[in-house]
This record gives sequence, structure tokens and C-alpha cells, in this order.
Amino acid sequence: MKVSVLSALRTVTLQDRPMPEPGPGQVRVKVAAVGVCGSDVHYYVDGKIGSAVVQYPTVLGHEPAGIIDAVGEGVNTLAVGTRVAVEPASPCMHCEHCLAGRHNICPSVEFLGTPPFDGIFMEYRCMPAHCCIPLPEGMSLIEGALLEPMGVGLHAVTLAKIGFGETVAIFGAGPIGLSTMMAARLAGAKEIYMTDLIPERVAYAKDLGATDAVNAAETDVTDWIAQKTGGRGVDVTFEAAGQQQTVTQTCETVRIGGRAFIIGIPTVDEFTIPMHVCRRKELLLQQVRRANGEVFRCMEYVAQGRIPLKKLATHTFSLDQVPQAMELVHAHQDGVIRAMVLPHGDLD
Repeated sequence: MKVSVLSALRTVTLQDRPMPEPGPGQVRVKVAAVGVCGSDVHYYVDGKIGSAVVQYPTVLGHEPAGIIDAVGEGVNTLAVGTRVAVEPASPCMHCEHCLAGRHNICPSVEFLGTPPFDGIFMEYRCMPAHCCIPLPEGMSLIEGALLEPMGVGLHAVTLAKIGFGETVAIFGAGPIGLSTMMAARLAGAKEIYMTDLIPERVAYAKDLGATDAVNAAETDVTDWIAQKTGGRGVDVTFEAAGQQQTVTQTCETVRIGGRAFIIGIPTVDEFTIPMHVCRRKELLLQQVRRANGEVFRCMEYVAQGRIPLKKLATHTFSLDQVPQAMELVHAHQDGVIRAMVLPHGDLD
């Protein structure tokens, strides 16, 4: 089978590997679609995210869907031919965090495409059967692969406890920012304001349901939010760009006593926050890490037509074009939102 292998910074080659055989409790997935996430690009360009350092050679990719191709001993819940979304995380299930239902912060989690674990930019991969969630009839495999980033947005909104009629600002209109916006709308947010530096993403934000969106390169964002809210600020802010400027704006534009959430993954190890602004507001400032079992709710919303998830997939690439996909996403070119790798071509 063919595998896309990262062997050095910005160096990806297509290699042959033996076809894997599923062990007890495993299934083999014929990989149909994999999203190219910003964290993949960090590993591709920088070779690390914080203390998570790439060990070459490695395989990236962690937003997959596919078709069950073979089942191992003891698997009786999935049949060959079943179309599935693949959960990229395998938490330990016995630490204090897993026992508290916070599997996304398990310190022993095995996560696809995160050092030292290989990802899924490949034609076939064996996975624990419990990580494979059957897709409802009518849901495409590309939508199945997009359930993972949508789950991050839904998890962020769940943490924020957005109440009906509250106001929201989201800084960054990439896939995670847009997913957060759609989740906030479902939670009952009355007004949602978004910013980005890329004109196509600003337009996408408006098209997908933001109350208003502006280009942050052309607008004083803090003043804009103040004008929109009569100087009060919004109830909840989400940072989804991983930049110092947007972290500062997240703190500046939220109301007194408000809640601010940081989702974006930075390229640096440290940011500063405006301490006096946060202190005087008694601001709740919280990080968001991945999703936390939100795939089932996401699936339900998409099946009901309440989330136009497939609109996030703007570009498709073959397995041998992973480097081009990475470079496109890194450069934010051609209006890309989510680039999708299709190892076997379009299987829908």
C-alpha cells in the first residue's frame, strides 16, 4: 500500500509499505478522506508543536473517514463495507481525567499523527474497532472526515456554556473558527462577529452564518466590536488563529465578567496577555484542547441538515499531492478552508 511519509522538514515522499492486518479488536480501514489540519502543517513546517517533537520518519494526518476493509478477531460490531468516521484519539480510560469524562486531556492518549504515533495519510490503516463510528445513510465520507474539526468547535462552545441570546466574537475564520461559529449559532448565540486576514475567509464567515465579519488587516477590531456592542463587549470570545494579536483581542473585546477561550495552536511557546484588562474584568480565560467525544452530536446535527459541514471542504488532493496540500494550507492560498486528501480518489 502507499503511505505519505514525512522524513524531514517540508520533505514528504510516497512510499510502499506492507498491507497491515488487523489484530484482535481491530479493523482495517480503507482510508477515503483525511483533512489537512493546521497542526499537521505545524509538524510539516516546524517539526514540533511545543514539546511534541517529530521523530522522523513519521506519517501525519488525523481527520479521517473510510470504509471497513477487514475485521480482526473478536470484532462483531462492524462489518466489512461499513462507512465510518475514525476517532483519532485512544485515551487510556483509567487516569483521573478519563474517569472524569475529560478524555481529550488524557496525558497518555495515543493520537493519530502526533509524535510518536503515525497518522493516517495512507491507503489503509488498522484501528481499534471502538474508534470507528458508522456514518448514517446519506452522509458523505468527506463529511465524515470533517466531523473531527467540527467536534473541536462544538467542544469549545460546550465549555463556554453559551446561553440563548448571548453575543460572541471569534478571531480567525479558518475551519476551527467557522466550526465554532456554527456551533455557537446552534447553541443560541444571538450575534456572532468574526475576523480574519484573508478576504475569502471573511466572505465564508458571512455565508455560513456570522452576523458580520471583517478583514482584520483593514479594521481596528477592538473598536469594531466596541461599536457593534455599544461599548459593552461581547459575552464570549474565541481565539482561533494562534496569534499574539488575536489573543490580545480576545481579552480586549469581551465584556466585564465575560468568558474568553483560546483554541488556536501557536507557533511560539509563549504569548503575553493584557493582565490589567483581564484583572479588571475578572475575566475567565480558558484553553480548549481538541474535541471530547462530540462526534455523535456533530453527526446528528449534520444528518439533520443543521450544519452545512461539506462547505468547509474547499480543495481535494491525491495521496501523492500531500506536499502541495500542506504548502497550500500553510500559505493560505486560493481561498482554502479545509484541504482534503483522498488516498483512493472519490469513494462517495
